Amino acid sequence: LLSTDFLWASPVIETIQAYSLTRKTTETLLLSKAQKPTVVVFLSKDCPCSKGNLDYINELAQQFTSFRFIGIHSKKQTTPDEVNLYLQDKNIRFDVFNDPDLTIADQFKALKTPHAFILSTTGEILYNGGVTNSTFPKNAKDFFLRDAIINIQNHKAPVKTETKALGCFIVR
Repeated sequence: LLSTDFLWASPVIETIQAYSLTRKTTETLLLSKAQKPTVVVFLSKDCPCSKGNLDYINELAQQFTSFRFIGIHSKKQTTPDEVNLYLQDKNIRFDVFNDPDLTIADQFKALKTPHAFILSTTGEILYNGGVTNSTFPKNAKDFFLRDAIINIQNHKAPVKTETKALGCFIVR
């Protein structure tokens, strides 16, 4: 869909390697040669803001099928079983990977949960920031992630390429 060489893109994320909670195996994702743009959202089972955004992010994943959605659970020393227990009743429609040593959070420089990124098919960061302007989407007036997805889907630069991520800090 979008193998952008737009001037507004930032650093490239080539690959991520993590344990897939969906497929129960360690995987390497080649983001710099993706078939479609990728939305990466950092999550935590212990963060109320992260929990409050899961349904909304799930809705976005269902609505924007021309994008791949990936959740990264970034919390030190969290086992796959702990995260799976948390996710079991959530009906998540996207892949979630465990990041217990925060390698992926460090690679993206993710600060909070939820913290969203949109990558082009070549791995360029096109958007970095919050899901909305509120810790809970039902109270939001600005839908930063959705708006950025729509802009990119329409082959335009996001109006806002960086916004403030709200939520719990990823403790390093």
